[in-house]
Amino acid sequence: SKTCKTMSSPSSSTVLSTHLETLKGLLNSFSDQLSSCAPIKTSTSNPPNALALLHDSISILRAQVTKLSLLLLNKPFTPSAIASILTSISGECLSGLMTVYEICSPDTYGKVMQTEVRNQLRDLVSAMGQLADHTASMAHFANMNAQEGPEGSEDPIGRREEILQVTGQVWSACDRMLATASLGIVGVAMNKAKEWDALIKDAIEELEEWDPDADDDFDMDLDSDPEEKSSEERVSGPVGNDKQHQVNGTPTMGIQQPTNGTVLDKDDTKLSSTTQPHSSDPPPTTNIHSTKSKALKLLKLIKMLFPALRKRRISIYPPFTRLDTTSSLPPVHRIEQFSDMLAFCEDFSTATDDLAGALYDRTPDLVQAKMELMIAMA
Repeated sequence: SKTCKTMSSPSSSTVLSTHLETLKGLLNSFSDQLSSCAPIKTSTSNPPNALALLHDSISILRAQVTKLSLLLLNKPFTPSAIASILTSISGECLSGLMTVYEICSPDTYGKVMQTEVRNQLRDLVSAMGQLADHTASMAHFANMNAQEGPEGSEDPIGRREEILQVTGQVWSACDRMLATASLGIVGVAMNKAKEWDALIKDAIEELEEWDPDADDDFDMDLDSDPEEKSSEERVSGPVGNDKQHQVNGTPTMGIQQPTNGTVLDKDDTKLSSTTQPHSSDPPPTTNIHSTKSKALKLLKLIKMLFPALRKRRISIYPPFTRLDTTSSLPPVHRIEQFSDMLAFCEDFSTATDDLAGALYDRTPDLVQAKMELMIAMA
């Protein structure tokens, strides 16, 4: 039939299959490269603006993915049209994005920008891999229907919903990368600094709400296990039965008398009040309250540094974006200084998490060490 000829042309199906394998191979190779995080040596002598190339490549990719999604969701299934789109994705978009990753080095664009681009590319490549798998599945389904003729089965609703979902994931990844290219080095750094500042703020609020005394009550409730208590009573009998458990008129707390005629003295049946606490017991709650107060004061002082850093350090840096030429990129030594400053900001956020964890674990010595580290960093 005419429908059969359109959907199952051997030549077009073979071409589509070849392009799909090429696309999957490029995506797998790119994914491995992104996951390795190994330093990349730039082979281009006069590289273009990485952010401009990122914007152009992503814009084309988003448009092509939109066309691909429409072709997959609507009939008739046209392998030749889909193959043409895959050619553009592999030859133009992915090759351009690989070049972006190669030239967006930390020495040129800073460590924060390189890390941001790499993470966003990783998400995009993952979503594109899923879309390629769905494309292959739809191609196989269309060929099966073509062989069965006009009475072939309808496309399952679930597969169409999956295509819409993964297309949305690709769009979201593309939109984030377009925003990154437009924000530029300073814009991305400003957003990251705000994120780290917000994490410290959240940690302060959680520590202010944390009550060590409440944790003590919770631990005591866990220690008083009713099942454990009932099992002890089954072994030694109920406590306080004067008729069965008395020695010289003194209750024995359920301790059974020896059967060899020896009589226990009352001193032998007393619970020792001088038992030493276990070495892993938490420190007194008063110490934790004092340590918590000192930690909060330090964290609030450190948090005050972030607005000043954003205003007096980050915002005055040259705002290199996709619209600028590479000649306006700052020199390497300024890029290194900028990266080091942002690394300190991130380290403060990480150290705050470590400090809060040490407080929750009730380890004052570790809390003191973390506080001294943060003071030295500031």
